Order: sequence, then C-alpha cells, then structure tokens
Amino acid sequence: MRRVSKSIMTFCFLSLAMIACSLTCPAVSLGQANAQADKENRAKLEQAMAITPRQKVDYEKPGVAVLGQCKFFEKTKTKPTGFIVYHETGRVLRQFFDNNGDGKLDQWSYFKDGIEVYRDVDSNFDKTVDQYRWLGEAGTRWGVDTDQDGTIDHWKVISPEEVAYECFEAIRNLDQERFNRLLLTQQEFASLQLGQSVAKDVSERWRKAKSGFLGMARSQKFINSKAKWVYAGNGQAAMTAAGSNGNKKDLVIYDHGSGFFESNGVRQLGVGSIIKVGDVWRLIELPEVVDPKKPLSNGGALLSMASSPVNGNGLDPRDKILEEMHDRLAEIEKRLQTTKGIERQKAEKDKADVLVQFYKIFDRPDEKKVRRDWLENFADSVSSAYQSSQFDGGLKYLENFIKANPGIDGLDYGKWRTIFAEYGWINANQGKKDRDIGYAKLIENLKKFEKTFPTSPFTADALVQLAVHYEVRNTDEPAKAIQWYRQCKARFPNTTFGRRSAGALVRLSGLGQTFPFKGQTLDKRVFDITKARGKIVVLHYWETWCDDGFAELAKIQGKFDDVVIVSCNIEEKTEDFQKYYAKNKAKMTWTQLHAPGTVDRSPLAHQLGIATEPMVILIDKQGKLVETGIAFNDLEREIVRERRR
Repeated sequence: MRRVSKSIMTFCFLSLAMIACSLTCPAVSLGQANAQADKENRAKLEQAMAITPRQKVDYEKPGVAVLGQCKFFEKTKTKPTGFIVYHETGRVLRQFFDNNGDGKLDQWSYFKDGIEVYRDVDSNFDKTVDQYRWLGEAGTRWGVDTDQDGTIDHWKVISPEEVAYECFEAIRNLDQERFNRLLLTQQEFASLQLGQSVAKDVSERWRKAKSGFLGMARSQKFINSKAKWVYAGNGQAAMTAAGSNGNKKDLVIYDHGSGFFESNGVRQLGVGSIIKVGDVWRLIELPEVVDPKKPLSNGGALLSMASSPVNGNGLDPRDKILEEMHDRLAEIEKRLQTTKGIERQKAEKDKADVLVQFYKIFDRPDEKKVRRDWLENFADSVSSAYQSSQFDGGLKYLENFIKANPGIDGLDYGKWRTIFAEYGWINANQGKKDRDIGYAKLIENLKKFEKTFPTSPFTADALVQLAVHYEVRNTDEPAKAIQWYRQCKARFPNTTFGRRSAGALVRLSGLGQTFPFKGQTLDKRVFDITKARGKIVVLHYWETWCDDGFAELAKIQGKFDDVVIVSCNIEEKTEDFQKYYAKNKAKMTWTQLHAPGTVDRSPLAHQLGIATEPMVILIDKQGKLVETGIAFNDLEREIVRERRR
C-alpha cells in the first residue's frame, strides 16, 4: 500500500453524510443540544485543522487557543460539495471539496490571509493525492506525483524564479532527483528544434549538469542547512527569433538566470541559461555559487553566436537535414503519446531509426561528446521501450546495432543497457523458473561484459554485482566474492565501487583483525570505534524499510552493560531518516549514525562494503572483527559466547 498522510487519509474517507450526523441525533433539551453541537463542532474543527499539506508551504496555522474563534461549516451550499473552515472574522482558513460527487474528498485547500496559497489534489479520484499546487503569493508551481508516493515526479507548471529556488533546495539537500526534475527532458529538447551548433552546446551542458550536480553541490561551501533563500534575480526575459543560429522556433529564455540567498551575507546562485517550454522553465546546465572576483562559467548558451562550420550562405550545410530530423522526432513523440499495440511498436521502431540518424550525423572530430550523447539517448529509449513491452524487437535492434558498429565510443553503454533490459523484461513478465534462468544469464553476461570492456566505468559496477552475487546468493562460495571484490579494488581504486570493494574485503577477509571505523552521530559528534575498546560492539546497518530488529537490540542494551550498540542508517535521503527518527526515537535509545546513499553511495556502508540490509556485525572488546551477517535471533547467543572468551 502506498504511504499517505494519516490525517488526510482519515478525513478524506469520511462521507459527507457522516459529517452531518448531528442533524439526525435523538431529541434532547435545547441546552443539551447546544452543548452537544458545540462539542461535535469542536471535534470536527480539530480534525479538519489537523490535516496538513503534503508539500512545504507557508499557510495560516491558528494555535489551539485561536481555534475557539474558528467556525466549521459541515457542507457548502453549492457544488462542489465539501467543507469550509472560517475564522470568526469571516476569512477562509481551509476548504475541502468532493469534486466528482462520490462522497469522498479529493481537494484540500489551505489559505493565508483569506487567499488560497496551496492545494493537494486527488485528480484521478483513487483516494490518494497525486498533484500539488502552489497558488496566490506562494507562487505558480504545479507538481505531479505519478506514483503517488509523496514526491513530485515532474512539474506541470513552474516559473523561472521557482526554478532557481528549487535548484537552491536541491543543492542544500544534495537531492539529485529534485535537480533532475528541473532539467530539460529529451522530448522537450527535440521539440525546441534547435540549430545544430546550439543543440550541440546545449546537449553537452545538459550532460555535464546531470553527471556533475552532486559533485558541485558537495564542493561548494555556502549553501548548507543554515542558508536561507532570499529571492530570484533573473531580470527581464529575452527572445531569440526563429532562424537565429539555425533555430527553427522562437525561444523565450533567461541566458543568465540567478537567485540570491543568505549565508554569512547575501550571495548569488547562478543557474545559467534557462528556457521556457510550454508552462515550465527548464535548466540546461550546472548551477554555480557566484564568486564576485571571477567571471561566470555558466550562461550564454542561447544567445551566443553560432560557431559551427558554415557555407557561403552563413548556414551549416547540415542544418536543413537536422531540422527535418527534429521535425520527424517531434512527430513520433506525439504519436507515442496516443498509440498502443502494433502502432506503438511501429512508432518505437521509427524513433530508434531517427535516433540512430542523429548519432551518425554528428561525425566530426570535435563532436565526439555530442555523438556519444545521442548514442546513449538511443540506447536508453530502445531498452526502456523493450523492458516495458512497448518495442518487442528492441533487444534485437540494439544487438544488431552493436554488432554493426564494433569498437565505437559508447558501445559499452549500449551493451550495458541491453543486458539489463533483457533481465528486466524477464523478471517482470516470466514465472519463477524462467526468472531463475534469466538471473543465471545475467551473471554470465556480467562476466562477459567485464572481459569485453575491461576499462569501462560500468565494469566496476559489474564486478561489485558479481561479488555480491557470490556473497549473498551463493553463500557457500565466499572466496569467489572476495576475488571479485579484489579485482574491483585493484582496477577501479578511486571509484565508488572501488571504495565499496575495499570495505567489503575488510569485512570478509578481516576476521580476527582490528579495523578503523568512524561515523557522525545525530548530534554531530564523531563515533570512533577505537574509543569503545573494552566493550563488545554491535554494528547494525539498516534503512527504514528494514527496521524489524529494534526490539531485539533494545533487549540486548537492557541486558548487557558491556555491549555498545551502534545503528548505522544509510537511507537514500536524510529527510526520510529524520522523519522516521522523529516518530520512533523513543525505541532507538542507543548510538545512531547516519550517512545517506544506501549500500551504493553511503560512506558508512563503504567502510565495510555492506552488500545487503539489514546487516549485523560483531566486534570484540579488543576491537577485532568477530562475525558478520548475524541474524537478530542469534545475536544474544553470539554475545554470550563472546563474553565467555
């Protein structure tokens, strides 16, 4: 079941008839009736005011003492039916509506100074919020939550000022997904019909933005938890008309978008060139904290002079062909939005053909990066369509392309996507027997991949996946897991996978040995395992989806005074861990460490190369590793055994 705010779920499932139940109560005296009505009205009011927005917004929140000045009316007098909460002065505080007349609420509106500033919407009436809208002075953002998990998946409406703010928040929270939602999409890129030289530049900036965001966010020093957003400072928008630099359409842009924030003084965040696409504005490049002593390194992408080779008419000789290809791709994208079945299969094949044409046309020596971008776009499109059963011939199409283009740059990416598209389809569509066969084939394909592409960055991933396979799936062959981890550490030492492998080798090969281990506690102190000498240490790795061992850990903490328990949370998002901890800290009374990123990226996980969760590791009083992968129901027995030694 999807997670939904308990307060919203409770209230939205109340029928309109139930709220108005006081109209049918048994006869009582006038005084009793008034007292009962006041009591019921107060209960409804408190219930209504307990409902909170799903997203962050500044709205009017009367305190408990002020609730007595508010009035709750059971039903609206006109459609849509619903409920309204008023302050005694008459200004609206809340509105909850049933727009489709099914007796269930599907819109929750919040007000400030009598003006609506935000609403949650269940647009498909399936009893779960799927859209979030900021209104009034709160802005124009309109977010869509496709999978209804509480996180915005894409923006339906967003202004350039709000793009700058969202970019600031993404940097502050090291939130790659939040930043990605601001970037130009492949479909939007095609719809712009940019000239060849501009398209090349935009594509390269986009690629660097997507791959370099987290590095930029971590390396800058000013946007932290104490930094506060001030305002956006874009100035006036600009227009570049169709025909400029080979662009086929008018473009509305800010070529040097920016915003200002407070962090030991007011500072500027440059978000570079941003462009209007329909009702949304899009980033195309990495943001940067502006250094007033240095020139900007971003911006200028969309008003720059064309720099590509030109003919006697001042045009790149390929511009006409590229315009036709962009038109063709846009037409196919439109077909893909409405077609199904055989027609959808044909459209996916046509799209693959056009993407290959784009790959081939960028054949100049200085266009290697653009060429690889198009190859990756092609591989992503075909593999995704195949995996979702929209392009049954997609796997064969990719394989034929790889065979026909041996040795080209980017072939490793195409092959990598092919491997997982095949496994993903089998896993989603076949029975257990075939899934087991598919998994065995995946392992063999990973072995072939690392031999065929020994220096590919994806090979580091393949080596770790092979190691985890022999550690977790084939637990009787730990020596093979160690071999794969050693290969990854030796061949890719300075990568995430190399560091993870080094930690795994400590865990798997370091029994009876001491090892360094440090982590940050919730109150910003450093836990150092060397400071726990003289006590048995239990390291517990977990995320909020695998929190079933707390009762056992609490029992052990209460029973043994010579045992130190250290839980290491490696949740993907710090915000999710903080929410969980706020609700459950009463049962988590031992040392808590946190570093986001899961087993893939968390520095806490990398120290011991954690392969699966939850994982429990035991260290003796001398700081030596005793055992890893202990089941919760075996932990007390292992501690008792260790205490006797």
